[in-house]
Amino acid sequence: MAAVRLLQQKMPISSDAIAHGLMQVVALTGLQGRWQQLGEKPLIIADTGHNEAGIRLIVQQLSRLSYQTLRMVIGVVNDKDVKTMLSLLPKQATYYFTNANIPRALPANELQALAKNYDLIGKSYPSVQEALNAAKNDASTNDVIFVGGSNFIVAEVV
Repeated sequence: MAAVRLLQQKMPISSDAIAHGLMQVVALTGLQGRWQQLGEKPLIIADTGHNEAGIRLIVQQLSRLSYQTLRMVIGVVNDKDVKTMLSLLPKQATYYFTNANIPRALPANELQALAKNYDLIGKSYPSVQEALNAAKNDASTNDVIFVGGSNFIVAEVV
């Protein structure tokens, strides 16, 4: 929106055009990883939200879903506010802690150890694909698997 506001100083862009563009952003740009459905039965959702506002929205959206068990495949980078993120995540979920294949990734076992301080229980996995496969293997058709915590985590599954 900041870029659009700057463009509006140079050319007319109507509010209707902006609204249409935002409603069609995936179709127009190929954007991936924003509440993107990756599978059904179990429902698999990926979202790149990785800050406080993003995690709050994800948790709100997850609370609107019906499921037997919520399974969270989560990884983060080491320079984010991990403690705030962990404090917001649902305690009743089963966690699959992992790390993206990048130098900035917080190792899965360190994330798992931090998460215990917030009563988030699960196992750690050395790769995103292994964590997702474990969640799929454990899941029933009535479960939800969420993949996120970092753009890099989602990029490895979409």
